[in-house]
Amino acid sequence: MKPFAVSTRSSMLLLLLLVAGTFRQAVCSQNGDGQKNTVPKTDGKQTDKQPQQAAATTVARPFVAPPTPSQQLPPPPRNSTNVTAVVGLAAAAAGAVAQTAPTPLDPSNVTHSSALDDAQLQRTLLKPKFLTENSSTVVAQTGVASRISCLVANLGDCVVSWIRRRDYRLLTVGLSTYTEDLRFQSLHHVQTGDWTLQIKYVQLRDAGLYECQISSHPPKSIFINLKVVEAQAEIAGASEKYLMLNSPLHLECVVRQSPVDPVYIFWYHDSRMINYDIDRGVNVTSNLPNKHSALYIERASRAHSGNYTCAPSNAFPANTVIHILNGENPAAMQHGHGRSLNMLSCPSIWILIPSLVMFINFNTN
Repeated sequence: MKPFAVSTRSSMLLLLLLVAGTFRQAVCSQNGDGQKNTVPKTDGKQTDKQPQQAAATTVARPFVAPPTPSQQLPPPPRNSTNVTAVVGLAAAAAGAVAQTAPTPLDPSNVTHSSALDDAQLQRTLLKPKFLTENSSTVVAQTGVASRISCLVANLGDCVVSWIRRRDYRLLTVGLSTYTEDLRFQSLHHVQTGDWTLQIKYVQLRDAGLYECQISSHPPKSIFINLKVVEAQAEIAGASEKYLMLNSPLHLECVVRQSPVDPVYIFWYHDSRMINYDIDRGVNVTSNLPNKHSALYIERASRAHSGNYTCAPSNAFPANTVIHILNGENPAAMQHGHGRSLNMLSCPSIWILIPSLVMFINFNTN
């Protein structure tokens, strides 16, 4: 029979010393056949066993030091009564040690508890707040779509609504529209938390304050001012220009009060669009991000006289009149126009005309 090995942790060293002492006492009190060691009684009678054998049996065994945790115990005796008790004692001690050991945590319980803690933390600490500055201004242009942005963080179960403060009209709740004016629409960008109010075909009457409201307790709001402008094209210089024949013609057009870039800027000579009339000596360059366009003719001829119009895609057009002179005196022409205008603006002419009409009627009668 192979000896059984006892391996424990260092914390059970004291218990092993007690078990080893008890075991040694049980072994020393037994003989080889499993019976207790006794002194043979003679009483004048011969015993079953020889005295030499008895003497040999009762010889004291040398002292054996208690085994260390890395050593092995000797084989158990044939009488297992005391050994069973010792083993039971060791098992009871091991059970007590096992009861004191920490119980491993269930990962599913830990995950569920962590999720509840996070949800509670979000409800208590991460309250809804605005990332858009209050009392800000958005510039919109008539005739095009405009967007009013409202950035919200930690919205949770709350809802964002848009209200027009001019008449306290509820426009949108979440992504639903609550007004009959279908030009208003709510847009939401999940990643940025942006709740945008879109207004299509902006009109001048759309200007004013708009309220972005969070349905918290109590509700939170910010106010954004919408400024509506009308974009206008403008040609530099006077409304009428006079050039000598074969002199260069240079016109510049700028789009004013336009929050968005124009898609195009067209030039018209009378009713003809001339952006691509290179064969007629017309050169047009446009810088749409800067809302600027220029028209250049190197040598202007009498055919280049007329009305020139700058027409952006998103603004009211502007025009100017070009006069090409062939030896005429521009000052004389201007004075001539001035005399005619002064004659019509003189009050005495309006007194003379009724008198002349009355005189004609009197003579006819």
